[in-house]
Amino acid sequence: MSQIAVTMPEAKYRSTKKGAQAVLTIRTSEFAAELQSLRPANEKAEIENKGEKKAAQKTGFNVAGFWPFVVGLFLAGFAPEWHTMAAQAGIWVMRLSFPLSLLNSHSGIGTSSQMAIYAQLAIDGLLAMLALARTKSRKSAIVQVFLVHAVCALVLLLLTLTGS
Repeated sequence: MSQIAVTMPEAKYRSTKKGAQAVLTIRTSEFAAELQSLRPANEKAEIENKGEKKAAQKTGFNVAGFWPFVVGLFLAGFAPEWHTMAAQAGIWVMRLSFPLSLLNSHSGIGTSSQMAIYAQLAIDGLLAMLALARTKSRKSAIVQVFLVHAVCALVLLLLTLTGS
């Protein structure tokens, strides 16, 4: 038993108690055409609104973006204790955790390493802040800071192997 779908013709008149009134109908093809004519105007308006929002965001000063640097400054107060623990753990822990202070205390540079110990965590916070400003991903920022530490550890290894 197959059933055939039959569409009912649209009503031309609607009966009410007062009498027959003409029904205002719009065909689906007319409705689709009207929607298509409205769509480009809406898309252009959305693009203009997005551009205005981006311009407003770029001109504003983002205080919340400084949190990695502020955390780095706060943690710099604990850096001498962490430096002592890393020194007791071994040279590789020192090279990976405080590479900039070790590079600073190297014989070729010859400056005070105490200031570099305090500055290490603040510099790491600054690097994380810059990475977050570019990528907006915490995972990416952490990886970039670890890569900087790894490159510094590699430079320290090369300096010790060459005997400079």
